Amino acid sequence: MIKKTLLTALTVASLTFALSVPAFAKSYITSWHLVDSGKHLDYAGDSIYMSHINTGASIWNGYKSGVIRPDTISTIEDVYVSDINIANGNTGLTYPSGKIEMNKFYLKDSTSTQRTNTATHELGHALGLAHSTSSDIMGPSQTSITTLSANDKESYDESYKRY
Repeated sequence: MIKKTLLTALTVASLTFALSVPAFAKSYITSWHLVDSGKHLDYAGDSIYMSHINTGASIWNGYKSGVIRPDTISTIEDVYVSDINIANGNTGLTYPSGKIEMNKFYLKDSTSTQRTNTATHELGHALGLAHSTSSDIMGPSQTSITTLSANDKESYDESYKRY
C-alpha cells in the first residue's frame, strides 16, 4: 500500500512539473534608439512635465544606473522634451529624430502617477523599447504603472546590447 501511494504521488508530481509552462519575460524593441555611442541618453527640454521626465529617468536608472541623464554643457543632447496641445489620441510621442512631445491636451487631466507613467514610457521609446503588454510601463496605453515589469527589463536588456 505504501509503495502504491508513493508511486501515485511521484507520478502526480512528475506530471505537474512536466506539464507546467515556465513564465518567461519577452523583449519588445524598436528598430531605432536615441542612446549615444557612450551609452548615454542625455536629455533637456522646456516641458511643463520635466519633473515627471526626471522621475521617469530615475525609474529606468534604478535598473541600469546612469544611462539616462540631464544634458550638460559638456554633453551632446540626445533628446529634447517639449509640449504639444493636440487632440491626437496620444499622451506622449517619441521620434527617432530625438524629440519627445508630452501632450498637455490629455496630461492636464491626468494624475501625477499617470504623468510619470507617460514620461517613463516615452523615455522607454528613446531607449529603443516598443509597445508591449498592458501590464508593463511600455504597454500601449497610459496607466498608473510606474514600476518596471519583467518585460520592461528584458526589453531594456535586449535594446542595451545595441548601444
